[in-house]
Amino acid sequence: MAFSIFINSLYIFYDRKDYSIFDSEKSYMMPKFFLTLLLMVTLFDSLSQKNTTPQMGPWRVEMKHFSGTLPFNFIVNPSKNQHKFNIKIQNGSEKFSLEESFYRGDSLVIPFDLYDSEIVTFLTNSKKMNGYWVMKRNDKAIFRIPLEATAGSTERYTNLKPSKINVTGNWKADFWSDENIHSPGIGMFKQVGNSVTGTFLKPSGDYRFLQGNVSGDSLFMSYFDGSYCMQIRVKVKGKELNGNFYTGLAGKRNLKATLDPKASLPDLKKLTYLKPGFDRIHFSLPDTDGNTISLQDARFKGKVVVIELMGSWCPNCIDESRFLSPYYKKNKSKGLEVIGLSFEYSDDMKISGPKIKNFIAKIGIPYPIVLAGQPDDSTIEKVLPMLHKINGYPTTFIIDKQGKVREIHTGFSGPGTGVYHTDWIQEFDKTIQALLTEK
Repeated sequence: MAFSIFINSLYIFYDRKDYSIFDSEKSYMMPKFFLTLLLMVTLFDSLSQKNTTPQMGPWRVEMKHFSGTLPFNFIVNPSKNQHKFNIKIQNGSEKFSLEESFYRGDSLVIPFDLYDSEIVTFLTNSKKMNGYWVMKRNDKAIFRIPLEATAGSTERYTNLKPSKINVTGNWKADFWSDENIHSPGIGMFKQVGNSVTGTFLKPSGDYRFLQGNVSGDSLFMSYFDGSYCMQIRVKVKGKELNGNFYTGLAGKRNLKATLDPKASLPDLKKLTYLKPGFDRIHFSLPDTDGNTISLQDARFKGKVVVIELMGSWCPNCIDESRFLSPYYKKNKSKGLEVIGLSFEYSDDMKISGPKIKNFIAKIGIPYPIVLAGQPDDSTIEKVLPMLHKINGYPTTFIIDKQGKVREIHTGFSGPGTGVYHTDWIQEFDKTIQALLTEK
């Protein structure tokens, strides 16, 4: 295990390109003892015995989060490739895997290649794992959170107290920070026994597939997908929820919600808008092959065009892209085009280009995606100066055949939002079909 900790420390805390022992121009940067230890690890790996094989089937994970124990679940399945596994993260009805898991030294690595993160674990036996979730930025670790996993359990939260509360229904929610900055939302939950599934829908999108339990007078829910983790811990009193929402490494917001079947959000078509005097947008940006793409290109002339402001790091953008890809294929012959403007953490195509290509390949995107720069206000002001601001990713523009912006929609109601997802798709399709028939 000591060798496992050592070699994974190298992967986590060093940029392999800058510290490669095979780079003669840079190898002098490393102390001789460091090179010696690295060679010892390499020799050990080549002589080591077969790694412990994890038990197939469900596993329960406990992340040592600042908000308390944050549980999630995954399922281990065999792979066609030797010494690799198909591990699917499970949140409620959602089960997904992004890449095959593999051994690095004597540690099992579960990569989330779309999100630039990985789980690195050591198997103490076939039913126990200990390790870290490592979050990276441009392939360099920015933080890691300890976790441990046990095979055989499909439970979310454990040690539950008997409870008579039921949180099924829609809830009008208010999230606010210690700085008293408020943000509205809609909670939608379904409870069966003491198990609860659901999500929160906010103007910027939804919190996807939350899963948890009621216990005594409390509701606990969590989510993890390799991009971010979140946990909700609230007290339930009658028709009110009061507590906290936690996310990432240190994010914390206050949360209050009231049971309300008619809960709604502000008009998501009015949150983002063009500055006075503008009715269209312009840009000229590169795709991953070095081609400059503009709305002035012949391909888009006289077409209805959907512009998706997104990022490969954004789970809601993945949901929207999964919807837009087949929708585009179905309607392309009618005169529809789609362009993705990807705002990545690096504006260097050498760094972000492969991430965009991977995003395209994993989802099967048939339309062009260009690199627009970094996801900050100054970049957006430079790329789209006619835009007042954006309020979240994704943000979707619908442009008519004359090149005029007819609609701007903030956020995307993903499949975890149920009827809100269905309504979003129906309204989007109604708008697009109407514009396709315009002359």
